[in-house]
Parts: sequence; structure tokens; C-alpha cells
Amino acid sequence: MSPTDDGVVPRESAGVRPTYEEPPQLPDTPRIDRRIQFHPPMIAGLLVVGLLPILAVIGLFGIRRLAAEATGELVSFRVEYPRVQRLKVRQPLRLFVTNESETTIATVEVLLSRSYVQSFADVAFTPGPEDVTDTYYVFEVTDLEPGDTAVIAGEMQPQAYWHRPGTAGWRVLDDSGNETGSGEVAFATMVWP
Repeated sequence: MSPTDDGVVPRESAGVRPTYEEPPQLPDTPRIDRRIQFHPPMIAGLLVVGLLPILAVIGLFGIRRLAAEATGELVSFRVEYPRVQRLKVRQPLRLFVTNESETTIATVEVLLSRSYVQSFADVAFTPGPEDVTDTYYVFEVTDLEPGDTAVIAGEMQPQAYWHRPGTAGWRVLDDSGNETGSGEVAFATMVWP
């Protein structure tokens, strides 16, 4: 609009469309599918996210310890081991042998599977093994009095993930070195990140 002869811009029609002109047409609304769609990777992700708390509640991700026990005619035997262990975290392994007889036992050989021990690093045992064969670490307990318990304490640190099976056992030897009793227990450690 231009000013009138006296220089005043008419305000009643400034910025207003003429009445004969139609307003422009609005664009059509976009078409949106209102259904929720799940693609296979999304479903897999939801399942994993849903399973993680359940697995944590049943103890799969924490550090958990168990014991495996066996009893022979002369001794009882127990292994306390880490059932679930974290990668590169040191955990103890304890072997207990108890004289259940009425007499002193001359020698008890405690056997721990070499394959289990070698799946760990930075392994230390107190007392140390007397011998290391192709299949076992052999610890010797001598002069075990009735009712006494000997303990072999170890610590180890896993260097790789997954399932690590092992066995531990005992052999009771008399004064002349003849075996008078033996037994074995199986156990396993699961290593997680």
C-alpha cells in the first residue's frame, strides 16, 4: 500500500488480503502408520535386555562359590571353589581332607587336575605340590591324626572366558606306600567378563 496524498498510510487495510482473494491451500497431512513395528534386531535386543536381570538374579554374573564333597572309608574330602568367577579377578580354591578313622593316617595324597590349574594364571598353593604329573598336581599330607583336617589353600586368576572343568581327589597310603582308599569329585568354574 502506498501513502495517500497527505502522506498517511491507511491502517485499516494494511497487511490485510483483499476479500476477493482465497487463502492458499494447506498441504495434506502426512500418512503415518500408527502400528508399532518390531524388526528382528529390535526383538533380539529386547530379549537380551529382558534376560539380563533374570540371569543376574540367579547369580550368573556375580562371584559365586560352591563346595563339592565326598567321603571315603578313612577320610572325608571337600573342595571349595569359585563356581562363577570374573576374568582376571583372583579367587581362592580350598581343598580339605579330614581323617574320619580312629588311627593316624601315614600319608594322604591330594590330587588336583592339571588341566584345571593350567587354565588359570598366577596360581599359588600353600603348601606347594610335591609333584606335578601329566594329569595331576599332587599334594602330600602326612601323619593326619584322627579328626584332624588338612587344608591346601590356593589362589588363581583366570585369563580366558568360559567353562573350566576340573577334578580333585585323594589317595590314602599306608606306611609301606600301598593305597588303602581313594576317591574323586568333579567341579567346574565359569569365567565371565
